[in-house]
Amino acid sequence: MLTYYCPNCWTIVRETDKVCPNCSYKLTEFDGLSFEDKLLAALHHAVPERQIMAAQILGNIHSQQALPEFQKIIEAGEENYFLLRAVLSATAKINHPNRIMILQKAISNPSKLVSDLANQLLLHISENKNMDEWDRNTG
Repeated sequence: MLTYYCPNCWTIVRETDKVCPNCSYKLTEFDGLSFEDKLLAALHHAVPERQIMAAQILGNIHSQQALPEFQKIIEAGEENYFLLRAVLSATAKINHPNRIMILQKAISNPSKLVSDLANQLLLHISENKNMDEWDRNTG
């Protein structure tokens, strides 16, 4: 049995619902969104693995629209290391000046794992090394 979620508030909905009973989002509007916009929405999915997958794909398609969302995730005090790893790795793949600022902010993360990863990614960028398409350590 499949579980359906409202892409606006991530409440569980029925397959036949046309409007979310929680937030009144018109579920049919989701079909009209671009793939990139659907991925951006999935960064806030209720299932962490969906968030991680969305972050990885956004990095692989070099989505500059994702950078502000990645910055919000980092600044919000997210504690899920695997999500932060996916977000930071994806950020490093997007060739935009803001990626450096986002990675520099992550250096001050209380988690040593996160701050070390941010440092490694900044070094990787400064050495003009290519990023792997998939981070096999994230899952």
